[in-house]
Amino acid sequence: MHKYLIIVLVIFSACKKQEETILSQEISDWKFEYQGDWHQAEVPGNNFSDLLKHNFIPDPFYGTNEDSIQWVSERNWQYKSQFSVPKSTLENEKQLMVFSGLDTYAKVYLNDSLILQANNMFRTWEVDVSDILKKDNTLLIKFDAVSKIETEKQTTLGYSLPGGERVFTRKAGFHYGWDWGAKISPTGIWRKVELQSWSDCKIKNIYISQDNLTDTLVSLTANIEIESSVEKGITIKAYDKVWGNFKLQKGSNQLSVIIRIPNPELWWPNGYGEQKLYDINISISDENRLLDSQTKKIGLRKIELITEQDSIGESFYFKVNDKPIFMKGANYIPQDNLQNRVTKKHYRNLLNDVVKANMNMIRVWGGGIYEEDIFYDLCDSLGILVWQDFMFACAMYPSDYLFLENVKEEAIQSVRRLRHHPSIVLWCGNNENSEGWHRWGWQNAYPQKQQDKIWEGYQKVFQEMLPTIVAENSQSAYWESSPKFGRGNPKHQFEGDAHYWGVWHDAEPFENLETKVPRFMSEFGFQSFPQLSTIATFADSLNWDLNSAVMQKHQKHPRGNSLITEYMTREFNVPKDFRKFVYASQILQANGMRIGLESHRRNQPYCMGTLYWQLNDCWPVASWSSRDYYGNWKALHFTAQDVFSPISLSQKLDRDGRISVWVMTDLAVDIQDTLIISIYNLDGGVAHKVTDLINKKVEDSELIYNQKIKINDNQFIVAELKNKQVKSKTLFTAEIKNLNFKKPTISYQIKNNTIILQTDIPAFEVYLHGVKGQFSDNFFSLLPGEKKILKFEGEKLNKNKLLIWSLYDLNK
Repeated sequence: MHKYLIIVLVIFSACKKQEETILSQEISDWKFEYQGDWHQAEVPGNNFSDLLKHNFIPDPFYGTNEDSIQWVSERNWQYKSQFSVPKSTLENEKQLMVFSGLDTYAKVYLNDSLILQANNMFRTWEVDVSDILKKDNTLLIKFDAVSKIETEKQTTLGYSLPGGERVFTRKAGFHYGWDWGAKISPTGIWRKVELQSWSDCKIKNIYISQDNLTDTLVSLTANIEIESSVEKGITIKAYDKVWGNFKLQKGSNQLSVIIRIPNPELWWPNGYGEQKLYDINISISDENRLLDSQTKKIGLRKIELITEQDSIGESFYFKVNDKPIFMKGANYIPQDNLQNRVTKKHYRNLLNDVVKANMNMIRVWGGGIYEEDIFYDLCDSLGILVWQDFMFACAMYPSDYLFLENVKEEAIQSVRRLRHHPSIVLWCGNNENSEGWHRWGWQNAYPQKQQDKIWEGYQKVFQEMLPTIVAENSQSAYWESSPKFGRGNPKHQFEGDAHYWGVWHDAEPFENLETKVPRFMSEFGFQSFPQLSTIATFADSLNWDLNSAVMQKHQKHPRGNSLITEYMTREFNVPKDFRKFVYASQILQANGMRIGLESHRRNQPYCMGTLYWQLNDCWPVASWSSRDYYGNWKALHFTAQDVFSPISLSQKLDRDGRISVWVMTDLAVDIQDTLIISIYNLDGGVAHKVTDLINKKVEDSELIYNQKIKINDNQFIVAELKNKQVKSKTLFTAEIKNLNFKKPTISYQIKNNTIILQTDIPAFEVYLHGVKGQFSDNFFSLLPGEKKILKFEGEKLNKNKLLIWSLYDLNK
């Protein structure tokens, strides 16, 4: 290996485009074998999608079909492509087959020669086929059923591990089913297959590290790995500026280039500034040809995870460009059980919805996949920070040599692929593995010797291997396991990140979220049903019943429906009409989660982040999501948008009649405003009004009012800042089920894609639905004398389809 260092001051200029010698050809025209015949296949894709396309299986998402298609995962599958290559490819010195994703146990044959045995869906596999490739070729991939191999591996080990047989396979955990996901475990070529060819030399990898960042200058080091088949003189260009000649040695060459950019523009997360991105282009050429080039799009920023001992415990927060940032966001899971169905449009829509909800962080959960490049590209451009889990979740894993080497290569490839993204701020070792081992009773199933071996294996991966890989291959922080402590350990409130599931799993009241506030909440949640149009995609109206087989199949938590009903009984008169029950479930989820979201935000700087579980779904289902499988916003997503606003008001009413109001802000602001607290009767009459002049600088969260107010049980309270036109959520003085709502008459006008609503008496949780599309607001309060103007994105608004409900309708 040969190493060199050159210093460059970046100057922008243009150069003449030259012909590249690196040739790439995506392998297409795939077929899959089923019942002795070969059928057209989609690649990237999988066996379920192909069978579905040819009508060999029913839609796995509809009804109870999930049960009838399990055989697909239990048999072996074959894919093949017959392809020709041009003369120019064969004339190059090197030909490589590159498999970006094989799911999972695969034997690959090129022209009847075994060239690869793959065993990890998360890895990219490169194979030199220079001696095998010819003009006309046949590529055959044989996939073995994972269940058979997993059983064999468990038998060899001699005992099962927490998490079951899935832990032996490096495959997305959610494929095996989860408490929100169907058991649909695909097999196939899930990312593209390419033939690459080159002569002389090729850029294998570029790593751009940020060495020093000031207001006037940033210093970067571009670490370039070049593979050369010959000794050769080349010219290096950076930012299209020729900066030197260089002699390559045969084999691997390491070149370090220092690039200095004057007057750098910083990259900021959403809500704090612009997302400036720089294209860093590195190219190599000889006298006559452009041999290879790569461009990395980077952002210049300084990000730190601060974990410091203090008088209470230990902090956990992120600083971006030296500014502490309160993280507002959610946990993300894959968008479909069948990844090939997730398009660029899906990614854009979902991440735009993240920004619309005023979020600045999402956590890529460890039971899914390392996402597609477009996902991280969009996060970069939108200012969405990414907490990235390695793909380990809710289990303990093998620790034999072959498994560890497999995981090591997976981790190195994943970190190297993603390290240039300014959005990635943290690599986390796993989801809940440490918590499960120490507090879920997993250890009780094993004698001491096996306990020691299992924990030793955990330490090798998550305390030794992964932190070393992250440190050596990136500039991101590493966190061993999320959470650091679960709710069973009192420390969960005082240090590290926390997953609080006392609300939901333990059926604790929502109000407990006001007292169980940690330093950083990386998971908490509550379920609801998706809207009726989504339910209609998997169940006909005859099955619109909580106890129907279809609805049970689309509720994956064993106590899910009973827990929703139990909590609903506390808040509402439980509707007998299934449609109204669905509506009530979304209000229940949103209002309960608001208690947690507001508590976390108003407890800054003690608490410096809240990531609710979960953002999205991978199929149509009752779940913790705020956005359903089809992208429809539930009430929770609108609530997140409100609570996460740059400036937001939170109010709380104590049993003794004391009203407390907080203002919560992202950026330090001078508030010179009038706080108006209005107490209304349910018919809309003003019972009492309090005004208070506010003149103070608010850094993050501040209690601006805390007094007793005279109220009775049939009233509601609204707080607002007059000048900033910021309103709190409507607060009732009694439980909703004990209030006597009057029937509102809601009138409206439709003008193109705008609807204007008015009401004669107060209407609460106003819900517009029945039309295909998205309103700019929903589940809101509407008072007499107000005009609510909403934008609509979707089909043309049709008065005959539009339905408008409010809390009054729950008691009809």
